[in-house]
Amino acid sequence: MTASDNATLATTLAEFAVFAEVPAAALKRLADSATVQQVRDGAQVFTQGDPADAVYAILNGDGRVRVGVPDATSKRLMVEMFRERDIFGEMGVIDGGSRSADATAVGVVHLARIRGAQFLDVLATTPALGTNLVRLLSRRLRRTFALFQDAIFEPLEVRLARQVLYLATVGARRADGKLRIAGRFRQGDLADLLGATTRSIITILNGWRAEGIVEYDSQRGFVTIVDEPRFRAIVEHTAAAGPTR
Repeated sequence: MTASDNATLATTLAEFAVFAEVPAAALKRLADSATVQQVRDGAQVFTQGDPADAVYAILNGDGRVRVGVPDATSKRLMVEMFRERDIFGEMGVIDGGSRSADATAVGVVHLARIRGAQFLDVLATTPALGTNLVRLLSRRLRRTFALFQDAIFEPLEVRLARQVLYLATVGARRADGKLRIAGRFRQGDLADLLGATTRSIITILNGWRAEGIVEYDSQRGFVTIVDEPRFRAIVEHTAAAGPTR
């Protein structure tokens, strides 16, 4: 990249929560080490087991980056869905391990690939980045713990409802009293969120549709919450939701 491109990238990185209050000189060092790339829908950014040699920052694009793990039978578990102004891939760089999951583009995204060695160098000399990373990793750990707790104690319907609400916080559009989740989530994608079977997810979605709680476009993968109070009641185990399946 040119010096002008690097300066623009440094300015963009300053808008990321994880880089808040990081000095301009440190951001420039990160930008100078980075390459910008466009990743198209379905392309893998990295694969489980790959060397962790870079941290990725999502600069823009309507898409997301899906991070998840497969098993030997091709069943998948979606760990997280990252969007614009998120970073990912930092864990392997920090602990020196290999990639713990696959990262795949869903839609088109523009990424900055920041060299791991430079990221660690800036981290070692920039307290603000260290503080922001601790907060970021703590939030992600809390989410992981909540997923684990739900997997042990909650029925699948409640777990699915909670993940749909979580996806709404990642991105959603409200119109005519309805809340449509950003992005496309086919039944298999929703199953991957929970390590469940596609058939079980279809059963729950059909029940929600029959009760007028959710609209689901199975062709395009659009999830729309129609009756938000009743949907939240499922999550909160209140009587308004009716019996869980």
